[in-house]
Amino acid sequence: MLKLVLSILIFIITLLLVNLKPRGIPIGYSALLGGTLTLILGISTVSDVIQVFDIVWNATLTFIAIIIITLIFDEAGFFDYIAFRIIDKIGNNVLKAFVAILLLDAIVSAFFANDGAALVMTPIAISLMSRVKLEDHAKVIFMMGIGFMADTASLPFIISNLVNIIDATYFGISFLDYVEYMIFPYLISVLVSLLLYYFLLLRKVNGEQTIPKFVPQVKDRLLVNLAIPFMAIVVLAYFLTSFMNVPVALIAIPAASILGYLAELRDIDIGKILREAPWQIVLFSLGMYIVVFGMGKQGVTQFLASVDNSIFSLPSPLNVIAEGLLFAGTAAIMNNLPSVMLNSLAIHYTFSSYLLPALINVVSNDIGPKFTPIGSLATLLWLYSLERRHGVKISLKTYMYLGLITTPIVLILTLLSLWVIFYFL
Repeated sequence: MLKLVLSILIFIITLLLVNLKPRGIPIGYSALLGGTLTLILGISTVSDVIQVFDIVWNATLTFIAIIIITLIFDEAGFFDYIAFRIIDKIGNNVLKAFVAILLLDAIVSAFFANDGAALVMTPIAISLMSRVKLEDHAKVIFMMGIGFMADTASLPFIISNLVNIIDATYFGISFLDYVEYMIFPYLISVLVSLLLYYFLLLRKVNGEQTIPKFVPQVKDRLLVNLAIPFMAIVVLAYFLTSFMNVPVALIAIPAASILGYLAELRDIDIGKILREAPWQIVLFSLGMYIVVFGMGKQGVTQFLASVDNSIFSLPSPLNVIAEGLLFAGTAAIMNNLPSVMLNSLAIHYTFSSYLLPALINVVSNDIGPKFTPIGSLATLLWLYSLERRHGVKISLKTYMYLGLITTPIVLILTLLSLWVIFYFL
């Protein structure tokens, strides 16, 4: 009983350190401190650490590689150029531009991960907003739409979100099997998110407003032209190697290395890109999972497993929705990475057939974090960047209001689409 109480206290303290970052302590060091305490107190063991490393190495290294690829193409000017080309084709009406940017956001999130999407789409959206007079609330909705879509659209591929990689790796779901079940929920999530934020913005924007023409900042035309075929080849490699159960990191890391070498030849500052890569995520994943693993061993896993078992005894599809809301609630309260880890342990403990619960876990921990600003690290970093770098402040009250009126709708409809795919198609 004492170890259970200690493990929960360590978990809470670790989460507070990660979210509050006192004295600017990086998130990886905070999580590693929590993991070290669980070892010292005997809550986890060295063999647990080895098991945890086996679970998280593929996820974290793939994530780092994808972010490096994203930063290289962003440095070359690819995303700014694509935004320019889209607006050039569809016209410069504000509402049309918003729809186009959200759709681009959804595509970037799918191929370059949710953090990558938030990273590159935010300055593009800020650049567009600076060219047209919008009231403050309209600006907030515009930016909330960008941040919201980056997460809710991170469903289709294993590489689209660190949550996806952790869950798929833990349950041994291949890249191809994952895509087969998640493409339709991805489309539903994108469509519903787009409609909700379009109508929210429509109430605050004059439909006749336009965005003046602008010239994209292209630093390297070759890399800009290379981006789409390069990512197409990488995704094809994921598909082909999934038949041999090759970890996605063994595709992502060589791809990032090749692109990095080419970018260096093209005078892109690779040193700067490597410094900006989120290396703290490696330490965070390892440390937080050790904390969660230890807490799970002390009885939390069994408790969640009993709750999962009770929920899944409900009639379908009510059980799918209820399970999804539970997982989303844990993500919103404790952050989606520890949530997906803890729920994965509970699912493994409860079910003989893991696939549907594992996919529910992914959907809920991709979308559920949007209930609160602490639901994901990406959101915290994004909000901080918006205010400090771009002068756009989204208050807690506004964030929670928009999150609570949009997230449940997107989550429930996406879960229902997963249920349809799983049982009827």
